[in-house]
Amino acid sequence: MECLVDSIEKDLGIDRKQLVLGEGCQWVAYVPVKWLNSLKERKLLPSSCPRPEGVSEAEIATFLQPSVNKLPAGWTRISIQTLRKSRLAYHISRRSSSPPGWSDEAGRVGGGLDLDTVSGFMKHVTDQNYRNLWRKAHGSYIRPHTVSMEKPGPSCLESVKGSLSRLLGCSFIHIGADSSLTKEAGPYPSPVSQGTHPNLLPAEALLESAHFLYVIQPFSRYSLRDVVTYSPAKLASSHAKVLFILFQVLQAMRACHRAGLACGSLSLNQLMVDERLWTQLQLSLSDYERPECAELIGGEAGPQGGERADCSGQLEKLPGLLTDWVHGRISNFSYLMGLNRLAGRRPGDPNYHPVLPWVVDFTAPYGKFRDLRKSKFRLNKGDKQLDFTYQMTKEAFVAGGQTGEQLHVPHHISDILSDITYYVYKARRTPRSVLCSHVRSQWEPNEYPASMERMQSWTPDECIPEFYTDPTIFQSIHPDMPDLDIPAWCGSYQEFIDIHRKLLESKEVSLNLHHWIDLTFGYKLTGKEAVKAKNVCLHLVDSHTHLTSYGVVQLFNQPHPQRLVGGSYAPPEAPAITRHLKDVAERCSEIQAASPINGVVPETSGSEGAWPVEQDSGDHSKEEDLEEGTEALDSLSAFDESLDQSSPAPIGNLSTADPRAPVSRMNRNQGTANHELLDARISLPEGFNPLQALEELVKLDNFLVRGLYSELPERTRTDQTRELSFSQLVQRDMQAFGVLIAEIFFAHRLKALAQNAPLLGRFLAVRKLCLHHMKEIAAPLQQATSTLLQLHTSPEELLKTRAHRDQASLFEYQPVFEGLPPPSPSQLLSPCCPIISFPFYFNSLHRFVCIYYSHWAEDGDQGRDFVFSLWQQLDKLLEKVQPEGLEILLPFILGLMSNDLTAVYAAWYFFEPISRALGPRNSYRYLLKPLVGVYEKPGYLCGRFYLYTDCFIVQLIVRLGLQPFLNSLLPHILQVLTGQEGAEESQVLGGAVDDEEGVSASPDSYSSTELKGTADHRSSSFVDFSSGISFSDQAELTESEDFQNGIFLSEREQESVSLGKLSDKSSNSDASAEDCGTDSDSKERLSLRSIDSNRDFKLMEGFLQPGDEEEEEEGEGEGEVAPESATFCSPPAPDPRESETLTKGGSLDEEEEEELSEGKEQKILLDTACKTVKWLSARLGPTLSSRYIVRNLLRLLISCYFGCEKHQFVSMGDDSHVGNIYERRPVLGDLIAKPVLECLMYVAQLYGEPVLTYQCLIYIAYVVGPSNSWRLNSRKEAGLLSAMVLTQKIIVYLSDTTLMDVLPKINQDVLLPVLEVLTSPNTSFPSRAQARMALCVKTLSLIALVCLRIGQEMVTQHMSETLRRFFQGFSVVSDLKHRMGVSENSGVGLAGLSDGTELGWDLAALEELEVVFSLEMAYSAYIPFNCLIGRPIRIFDAFDSRNPVTAVTSMPAPHCSIITGTADSVLHFIDPRKPGLQHEFRLNSSMTAGLIRCMAVSPSGRSVAVGFSSGYIYLLDTRTGLIMRVWQAHESDILQLKTAEGNVVVSSSTDHCLTIWKESDQKPFHHYRSPSDPVHTFDLHGNEIVAGTAANRIGIYSLLGASAPVAMNKLSSENFRGTLTSLGILPAKRLLLLGSDNGVIRLLA
Repeated sequence: MECLVDSIEKDLGIDRKQLVLGEGCQWVAYVPVKWLNSLKERKLLPSSCPRPEGVSEAEIATFLQPSVNKLPAGWTRISIQTLRKSRLAYHISRRSSSPPGWSDEAGRVGGGLDLDTVSGFMKHVTDQNYRNLWRKAHGSYIRPHTVSMEKPGPSCLESVKGSLSRLLGCSFIHIGADSSLTKEAGPYPSPVSQGTHPNLLPAEALLESAHFLYVIQPFSRYSLRDVVTYSPAKLASSHAKVLFILFQVLQAMRACHRAGLACGSLSLNQLMVDERLWTQLQLSLSDYERPECAELIGGEAGPQGGERADCSGQLEKLPGLLTDWVHGRISNFSYLMGLNRLAGRRPGDPNYHPVLPWVVDFTAPYGKFRDLRKSKFRLNKGDKQLDFTYQMTKEAFVAGGQTGEQLHVPHHISDILSDITYYVYKARRTPRSVLCSHVRSQWEPNEYPASMERMQSWTPDECIPEFYTDPTIFQSIHPDMPDLDIPAWCGSYQEFIDIHRKLLESKEVSLNLHHWIDLTFGYKLTGKEAVKAKNVCLHLVDSHTHLTSYGVVQLFNQPHPQRLVGGSYAPPEAPAITRHLKDVAERCSEIQAASPINGVVPETSGSEGAWPVEQDSGDHSKEEDLEEGTEALDSLSAFDESLDQSSPAPIGNLSTADPRAPVSRMNRNQGTANHELLDARISLPEGFNPLQALEELVKLDNFLVRGLYSELPERTRTDQTRELSFSQLVQRDMQAFGVLIAEIFFAHRLKALAQNAPLLGRFLAVRKLCLHHMKEIAAPLQQATSTLLQLHTSPEELLKTRAHRDQASLFEYQPVFEGLPPPSPSQLLSPCCPIISFPFYFNSLHRFVCIYYSHWAEDGDQGRDFVFSLWQQLDKLLEKVQPEGLEILLPFILGLMSNDLTAVYAAWYFFEPISRALGPRNSYRYLLKPLVGVYEKPGYLCGRFYLYTDCFIVQLIVRLGLQPFLNSLLPHILQVLTGQEGAEESQVLGGAVDDEEGVSASPDSYSSTELKGTADHRSSSFVDFSSGISFSDQAELTESEDFQNGIFLSEREQESVSLGKLSDKSSNSDASAEDCGTDSDSKERLSLRSIDSNRDFKLMEGFLQPGDEEEEEEGEGEGEVAPESATFCSPPAPDPRESETLTKGGSLDEEEEEELSEGKEQKILLDTACKTVKWLSARLGPTLSSRYIVRNLLRLLISCYFGCEKHQFVSMGDDSHVGNIYERRPVLGDLIAKPVLECLMYVAQLYGEPVLTYQCLIYIAYVVGPSNSWRLNSRKEAGLLSAMVLTQKIIVYLSDTTLMDVLPKINQDVLLPVLEVLTSPNTSFPSRAQARMALCVKTLSLIALVCLRIGQEMVTQHMSETLRRFFQGFSVVSDLKHRMGVSENSGVGLAGLSDGTELGWDLAALEELEVVFSLEMAYSAYIPFNCLIGRPIRIFDAFDSRNPVTAVTSMPAPHCSIITGTADSVLHFIDPRKPGLQHEFRLNSSMTAGLIRCMAVSPSGRSVAVGFSSGYIYLLDTRTGLIMRVWQAHESDILQLKTAEGNVVVSSSTDHCLTIWKESDQKPFHHYRSPSDPVHTFDLHGNEIVAGTAANRIGIYSLLGASAPVAMNKLSSENFRGTLTSLGILPAKRLLLLGSDNGVIRLLA
């Protein structure tokens, strides 16, 4: 293999570190995506493949493992097959160069015959039989006796190149030094085909160098071997899945044969599958190589020509491997590594690394041996925990029943070696980034085991080979992680490795290792033995259907034989013999030596001469005597053998006798000696069994035959060399296909067979299994297996036809067998062929799937046209398909419904036909989750408004059932009303108040259980069937079966539903749900009160909210339909067959739809959803509408105000405002909530006021009710806002009588709890002052609306407490300051009230209160209530009536005092929040000063300037009352005073003067004189003075100096009429506010 790595590195520029040997002889490379795209697009190999930067070699090795799914961005894996041109230099015979039954004409067999017809098939059979019989006769009788005149066929190299170019759709790119060479002309044309067959793995590029051909293909994670090995349950549900896989394989084989290319020794590794069982064949081109071709043609084989390309030469054969291990010819380590390879475990794969047992625990010198009869997981966790795990999962499994997906399967262990344990084992040699991504995200080097003893005791998994072979695994590459400590009895890492390896090979381990093999690879993985051993593995029993490339593999189903380590029947040491026994033996020798007769001991007669029988002792029976005698003789024989080895004299010499010894004496002495010998005992080894060798042999043979299905030693043949023909390759393909069929069904019996075993070994193995277990193969495939493998003929006779060992085919088919020619893909795919009976709908199904995958491969427009083309195929397919075919088809439909680009159109086109074929129960089981997923998908999906039309809603109800629709889909349909889509937002419907901490105890309040709905409707709560579907455990309902709580429809009605229509028959939805309602619901069901009684107020609201009147009038017309007579009828909806014109006449055609912007699409979606909800409400009836529609709409209303951005005030047109009828200050949430409120009010119009009073008001009271904690969360905050908005709507729609009935409840349960939160200093809002401000505005609007409805008298009677609580909010902060002893004028802010937090006050809440309850809010609240109540809120009568008030001013913020000046020259300071006076200052003025005309407080609030009628100005300290300065500013009456920054005072007088004063200067700073009229009003703006006169003149003066010119303008009579009396400046937009003597106020720019 080293030569192949060198060639890839040299020719392709891929570093050898980025390569690993994959399945078969292909290589897997880790390359950049840009490099691959450049190769594909530019048809030119880049100079070199970039190396990954910042990635260690260990990480690259990990990325190359098949089980690793996530790769770094910009990198991918490819598969590379290499062909040595030197081994393709042989020729292929032109004779029979085309496969049987194939012709070049139009790609059809037999010269254009159509094998799908009976006549075409029979004509094909006749022609082929005739041709085959002729060829056989010619080969037998003519060719051997004539000289061949045939020209040599084309070389294999040119044939393969031409076929690959045509088949894979691309030409070869020349690379290397010979890239400029021209291609040699070959028998096959170079132009490529139109495209690769869908069932063939496509090629990224075809490359050719001087010595190699390279086929670069995409890397596929899963093969069919992975399915049958690791996920067998995926194919276990029905035989149709296996048939469909084989159908696809035959399609690919037919395409290959038509291109003139053989498929090779077809194996499970070559079939790449995905989750939907779409199969692609990867050609095995290495079968074309012939290693002896260089010698045959006498040419150069290249630098790598002498090395064999076949990768299977080094693979283990398990029977031989097992035999060698049992007899001690290979080590334990080698045998275990061989088992790991046969199980598919891959070195370096963190999920599937080889495993070896921990043999010692390292707690003592050389460790204590572990009990190999128990798994490491069992030893680590203990039997108690394993029993608990098994029992709990068993109970959960039983409780799950057979109706749903089993989420719990009884098991003891989950895996033998997890990926986390693998990385912990190799932590010292693994980069830090890899450890952080797999073990734990934070780097904690001290958390990893520090010693081998700790490692062995910590892990529940088995060991890895590196601890027996690699001393570098202990050495750390991390500076902050120490090396792994080894036991103290080892001096170095290498010494530990040597000792650890010796312990693995020790006798104690060898004698018990077979128990560990039974637990890890053997029969104790499944069945009763696994339960008994507490070794039930989850992966083998969970029946998972998702694809995976790793898992636990059971190689043996019989007990593994024990290793023979010098059996007890032949011990290496002689058995222990007592001294007495030696004496007896010596005496016996003397007797035998004294009585020889011709050198032979004569036989004795009678009792004396026979072997003495036990007469004196009656303790044992004859059988026991015989057994003991046998043991004694065996021991003596063993003792004699030992003497023979130790003594130079043979034992036979003991039989030499002295002829002179008397016979009688000899017999007598011999009898005595025999008795003594019989009494002696031989000490035998413990557990001695003389039959042990035979028993071990029998066990080994039984295991080889029954467990491994091993054959006798293979026969060897002497093959003759002859030219290879293409017909042999085709026959080999069909034989390999037959082997493949058997391997699929016998996978559990062939796990001991090497994955890349040669075709002959696979053939012999499956033939034997077919003879004994033919019933395990699916019935439709038994005939095909028998025909393809020729099971009617013995293997000896079949293999005789192999002319030589390199013949391509295993054997030759008979020219005619059972009337048919040799099998071919075209023949087997024919529906007339009796060999394989494929379902008749497979052609349509395969065509559908091919369109599906070819479109994705082309990266085309995955939209409506694509789905429509599939729908056209689907309509024909469903007419033929059977339930087994639906199991194959449905994953593709679910995939389309899960893809963002096709989800909407797939649901629109496919739901009705698929659900009709599935039936109601299966439709609910399989289609509900993808439908929910379509509705949950956030963002903009083109055309999604189709899913909200009434005709599609009817299909959902009829096909899924009413109850599943209401529970799972209706919440998502309603969700779109808010414009907030997605799984996260849909959680609002799962319980809007799940996180509320307190619920009102009122019996009328909602309970949390009621609010959560009847079922979880999120897609995550449904079972995922994307990896596999089975109808075997489903009792399918017929189409005429009634739904529970649903709609019964006859077959005729169902046909109309498929067209989007329904009959006019009345729905029984109300009756079906009548039992769900309470008695009070039926008794108190009222119609909406007379609209005429409330028409005046409706007109008033229409005046306040333009645009709503039309909607209300429309609602009135719709409300005339009686709910009890509602029926499920909809306007005629378009047929899906004509859905390309769905919007014709109603909305849009297809061209216009493409031009829709996202905003227009969203508006259409919103309008469609609103109409559908209204339509559905009218047909569900009052009970179901209230339970499912109204309840969900109420929850959605909260989500409209969830989030601080929803509380921002917006400026919209008058027709879009919701809320304050005076201020028109809507927030963003009001705009979002408008469709929800519209639908709620529509339901109220349909079914009367009880919807509002008995459901909506109760829900509002629940939402605003007090919680158990002062904490206010975001949902509670949104609930308060939504409650206020909804209550406003309710107040509008209630009649006068009903309003007065519920007014106390509104006050007590709604307004007062909201005001408690609004004015509380202990609770801050999550969105801070913005949310509190919005709530204050909404509450103010609601109170004003109620007051407007009930009138002035009822306001005084019912709303006094509510108004008091609201206006009390303006004094909360000042009251708290007063309690803390802080005066209003002290200047101490809220930050200074730190002690307030100790009293339970929230500083953030105090800041919010100060912002919200400001002067602006006070003004906004005063105006409406002053008009409604008609009296002042507060009157101060603490002044002397003889001294009237002559001037009033206010202190600047943050002061709250009002200063009044009376006629007796006294300044009174009043706090409007408290009764009485704060204090008063008397000005000691003379009688000549006059009356106080005006006052002005400095911006700092520290001084006040008082102007008198005599022209004097007094400057007073507001804190002490001391007069700071008195001067005569003017000669006449002072008209107005203003103060500015910098201690500036501005005054005007009737003497036509406008003077600017500095408080500290005696003389005026500036002095202006009006030429005509006095300045009787002015205002300050920056450094300018804007003044007005009685002549309607406006002048602008400067505060800085008199040098600046004075601008004077006359107000025109058109803009201002009357006499100017007052003037003010709005600084924000520099507007001028003017007041005239006629009471008109004008705003001028």
